[in-house]
Amino acid sequence: MERTGWQHRLSDGLGWALIYAVLWALFSEGGGWSLGAPTVLIAAGVSLCLGMRPWHPSLSVLPGFIGFFLAKMVAGAWDVAVRALHPGRSLQPAWLVYPLTARSAQVRLVLSALVGLLPGTLASRVDGDSMRVHVLDQRQAWEPTVRELERRLQRLLTQEIPR
Repeated sequence: MERTGWQHRLSDGLGWALIYAVLWALFSEGGGWSLGAPTVLIAAGVSLCLGMRPWHPSLSVLPGFIGFFLAKMVAGAWDVAVRALHPGRSLQPAWLVYPLTARSAQVRLVLSALVGLLPGTLASRVDGDSMRVHVLDQRQAWEPTVRELERRLQRLLTQEIPR
């Protein structure tokens, strides 16, 4: 049975509301719903008015993505802790260019947001088919981790086949 236009909009609206509610809950540590509920509804309404479709992540890929990302976050936290306890460790910070392979704007957006949670990296902007990345130590193997994150995001968020 095919869904009508209003059913798609209702489904999209509920999808956006769920996404924004989860984000609110994460960032506010589950509190502040007197401000959060209207904010979530306004954000969902704006997303619908802009004609945006919510992401439909692949649930079969989600557990592997979460495991990978959490492991990299722990590695990043450990790296920061070691550097804080050993301030004499040499660093070679640099701004580098990472060539993007994903064509999806959603994947690129999420990748640029999540790169800052990886060990020693921070994305500043996406320009065309590349992303500027600041690394704490350019001698570290940061690029394979970013490439793997991009590949996993492609599998999670799109039907796009990763290269």
